[in-house]
Amino acid sequence: MTQVLSAFNMKFPNFIRVGILPLRHLMELNYDSDGNVRFASGVEANFIQVLSEFLGFSYQLVITDDGEWGQMKDDGNWTGIIGLVHRNEADIAIGHLTMSPQRSSVVDFLFYAVDENSFVTNLPDYVMKSLFYLLPFHAYIWISIIIAVVLMPFLFMILTSKNLSFYELFFQLFSILLGQQGFIASNELKFRILIGTWFIFSLIISSSYRSVLLSTMMVPQFAYDVRNIKELAAAILDGKYKATTSKGSVNGELLTRSVDESLQVIGEHIIEESWFSKDNTIGAPQHIEDFTAVLGPKFVFLLEYGEPPYTTKRIFKETVSFWNVGLAVRKDFCCKKHMEKYITKILYTGIYEKLYEDELFKARLSFDWRDINPKIKSLTLTDFVGAFILLVVGFCVAFVVLLIEVQKIDSITVPCK
Repeated sequence: MTQVLSAFNMKFPNFIRVGILPLRHLMELNYDSDGNVRFASGVEANFIQVLSEFLGFSYQLVITDDGEWGQMKDDGNWTGIIGLVHRNEADIAIGHLTMSPQRSSVVDFLFYAVDENSFVTNLPDYVMKSLFYLLPFHAYIWISIIIAVVLMPFLFMILTSKNLSFYELFFQLFSILLGQQGFIASNELKFRILIGTWFIFSLIISSSYRSVLLSTMMVPQFAYDVRNIKELAAAILDGKYKATTSKGSVNGELLTRSVDESLQVIGEHIIEESWFSKDNTIGAPQHIEDFTAVLGPKFVFLLEYGEPPYTTKRIFKETVSFWNVGLAVRKDFCCKKHMEKYITKILYTGIYEKLYEDELFKARLSFDWRDINPKIKSLTLTDFVGAFILLVVGFCVAFVVLLIEVQKIDSITVPCK
């Protein structure tokens, strides 16, 4: 059996050229003393190494000059590592390549993974909760409460015969609304119905307010944020957000061809940016600008930014597209079936998944908890600024009322006996 397997392996070339795109966490490179490029680490670098050991071949790495995966130019030529294979400058190419119909017209693909495109943004910053006491209710509810507090004293004055001024009724009803003791005695049935209705209204409003207020104070409040594709499209149209993706990818093409209107909007406004870093490797942007959403492979985002809670980024749960990832091979390459057989073995035995989990574990180890705000923290003076402002305003109003009352008392003429 060993002799048969050895004879079968002899058909595979002893040396092949591998076109690559230096990708952070996927194919990281270094150079030896002679200037030859070698794999240093990475999921797909280790994948090629395992494949070479199974098939018994050595390889030479060929790096594309333009830093692109591969797209067809107007003159019919191809860029990136797809172009390397198409021009016979490489036998195979790897770089987390999307298996698109257009690319399949010039190269063959050997499938080894499925990935999904999604957006990633920064986690929004916390905002100061100086007006936290207004957050439990919507603005329309506050307006309705104010109208009710102002109109109810007039209603009491019209429907009852009790001789009370507007101010007396207003402060009594307002104290009941605040949960304080308020007493307005009357034997009239219609008066009791009115005051009973107000007690029920006050109970519901005050209980709802108190229950929501505590959670409002304790739960962090975030700045403007988008969480899904529909919100992102609306924010882009409003000029509040922008979307970017890697230069030379097929992401923009996929968006504009989508049947989803939100994705079409994003595709019309998306900006292609180079993902080249200072160390001449390509990877998801290490620093994302505020109010920016980046489109790319979720596989790469998890390696670059980590997974919750080991991250300062938010990856959308929604998926823009699913696509197959494959090894690009020359159309006339001799041993595609043989290579595909061993790739299948690597997948079914869980080796590729193990390579990915190892790299993801490195991302967790490098995570700095100081980069994110703690979810649970003590309330600070900043959180109560609104309450103190309200207190000062109340003191000022009370002082003005006091001055008015003093002036009224001084203006009263006491008759002489």
